[in-house]
Amino acid sequence: MEQKRKPPTLFWPEINDRIDAEALVRRAVGICIFIAAMGITLSLLYKYQVIDIPMAKDAWGSALIYGVLAYFISEHSKAAGWMALIVYLGDRVYTIKYTGVGGLAIAVIFTCSFIACIRALDYIKKNPTDKPEQENIPKAS
Repeated sequence: MEQKRKPPTLFWPEINDRIDAEALVRRAVGICIFIAAMGITLSLLYKYQVIDIPMAKDAWGSALIYGVLAYFISEHSKAAGWMALIVYLGDRVYTIKYTGVGGLAIAVIFTCSFIACIRALDYIKKNPTDKPEQENIPKAS
């Protein structure tokens, strides 16, 4: 009888197998794509004078960075996972003087998701396949 899979926790999910790890990687990729889309949107809104937030004019650069990070995280690059975490935390520190503590809950969730992604990428690297040890033993001829 198969065990039911528990839904992953938001802040510190368990990684029991490759399925859990891949789900956490997809979560980080989705966050990078979301941040990139928001950056493009803010940049366009500033360009067409819908909003008057001067720092939004350069948001396209941030969008490009997050788009590239999303691609490399989806290719299981642990360095890209670390870079996404570092760039995201840098963005939060830079923008906190403009936003105050607004968005702090989302920042915590995104930060925990990037950390979980790094853990998942480490799991994937250490466990390239989920085959039992018995199947990896070469058979004698």
